[in-house]
Amino acid sequence: MKKGLIVLLPGIRYSCDCPLLYYTRLSYEYAGYECIAIDDYGVESKGHGEDLEVFADLAVKNLIIRLKDTDFAEYEKVVFAEKSVGTVIGMALEDELKIENVYHIVYTPLNQTITYITPERRILGMAVGTEDKHIEQKVISSTCKKLGVSLVTVKGGGHRLEGGKDVGKDISALVQAVTMIGDPALVDKLDKKIADEKAKAEKAAKDKEEAEKAKAEAAEVAAKMKAKSAQKKEAAKKAKEEKEKQEKEATSKETKNGTNQVKMRPVKPTNVRKYIPRDAEEVMEIWLLSNVKEQSFIPKKYWNKNFTEIKRVIGIASVYVYEEAGKIVGFIASMENVMVGIYVEEDYRDHGVGKVLLDKLKADMGGLEASVYTKNKRALDFFGREKFEGKTFMVDQATGEEQVLLEW
Repeated sequence: MKKGLIVLLPGIRYSCDCPLLYYTRLSYEYAGYECIAIDDYGVESKGHGEDLEVFADLAVKNLIIRLKDTDFAEYEKVVFAEKSVGTVIGMALEDELKIENVYHIVYTPLNQTITYITPERRILGMAVGTEDKHIEQKVISSTCKKLGVSLVTVKGGGHRLEGGKDVGKDISALVQAVTMIGDPALVDKLDKKIADEKAKAEKAAKDKEEAEKAKAEAAEVAAKMKAKSAQKKEAAKKAKEEKEKQEKEATSKETKNGTNQVKMRPVKPTNVRKYIPRDAEEVMEIWLLSNVKEQSFIPKKYWNKNFTEIKRVIGIASVYVYEEAGKIVGFIASMENVMVGIYVEEDYRDHGVGKVLLDKLKADMGGLEASVYTKNKRALDFFGREKFEGKTFMVDQATGEEQVLLEW
């Protein structure tokens, strides 16, 4: 494949041998580009009052015929260096021939050029004179700013970028324009910018998709848990009513016998087993419901937000569950000697389930650490009974709540 091709598209009275196009051509030829110079559009010029849109339309039709044997696809890069009406012709020609990734050097565009400038058009830069009557200065300035296109503004310059009164200043203005937007290195620079923006957009889209997916998964889990919670509440209500009935009967009977003892659930160490992946849903339900109720000083949205991350941590941690009648009612998790958490369903608390789980973990470890919010008095009392001692107080940056590091 050939390195590149530059096509010179002059103005009506500004040929390819005039400074802007001539020196741009030299820059690209030194860089290894081939050149096609359009010296004549094959359209009769009628002077200053001519219809430029008609002129451009006829010129494009003639160029399509003239360039029919040019295979633009065999060049790595195709650059159009355009002047005046050539800026309209070049962009219209790109659209008609459907040439992929044409790069435009735009010298002194016309008001008609603005309609062709889109975010998809690859423009290396534009140059205008402040005294050019063929373009609205504010319009071209805002267009370039909006699209991030480099704009060279020559103070005092007319449609040729020359003031006509000071040759030295005119030459400096031409050098400025050719150097800033006619440099072949700008092609690779623009390619990199486009590639970076595309990669950034793709990453943003991927991040958004993943966030929406995680949100949908969390919502689905929350919906299932809500439905299951409603069922459990109903079952718990009935069980509670039955339990109260039985306890009332038992209390009445025991009172007659001169006693009034509280019955405890029988807790068996043999009910403790290792966590397996299919336990995830039950374990995470216990985790969420326990935190929302027992640590209500932290907003519920915090626990929902961290649901997916905790589920991932549980999957790689050392976890034991307490199972009764095929149902998980509590679990304990640790990473090395650091406890991730210990949770027990409300109906099974104060019966020794937490102690049995902790004893199992103690048997595996020579020492343990646990971070507990100081507002969680229930947890602090539990760990105190289990011989944990407070070592360090700190503030959890994620919640703003005070924690104490306990050690056993």
